[in-house]
Amino acid sequence: MGPPEPEDLERPLARMRPVHRLLAIAALAAATVPAASAQEPRRTVSSEGVTLTFPEGWHARVTRTPTCDPERLIAVSSAPLRIASGGALSRPPNGHVLILVLEDRYRQDRPVGDLRRPARFSVTWSRLARLKQFCGNPDAPAFMRYFRARGRYIGFIVYPGRHVSSRTRADTLDVMDSIRVEA
Repeated sequence: MGPPEPEDLERPLARMRPVHRLLAIAALAAATVPAASAQEPRRTVSSEGVTLTFPEGWHARVTRTPTCDPERLIAVSSAPLRIASGGALSRPPNGHVLILVLEDRYRQDRPVGDLRRPARFSVTWSRLARLKQFCGNPDAPAFMRYFRARGRYIGFIVYPGRHVSSRTRADTLDVMDSIRVEA
């Protein structure tokens, strides 16, 4: 084998054997795929300037209750959403979670306490409370957390079914952490 031709120096793949050429192309392709593509695809839902992302296989719907205080904006669930004709939501089945996003707009009963948005949300899965049922929300044990963002009072109500897996719990927190609020 003699010295390479000048045009071969400009095209390094041309000098390789076909098998080695395929391996080199495959290695380059694998190296250029972004790491994020290894994650599950995510989808987005928005209502009234509030946006959430949720995993593939989860379900979401804008489900506003404008005559209620607080107003329900979005429902996201690891199971198909079951919404009655009047807007009432069913509790999630075993192994699943229902997340409601609310906005409190009236001064007389605004949330109090620590309303700073945490760096990462958490849910006390073992300390759920039965909330007063209102505006078609499920009558089931739940976790509630409000925070203030851009002058708005935004809240989550998380309704877990029984026996929720650690994966579904982690996905729930990822959904909560994904929230973006516009003024």
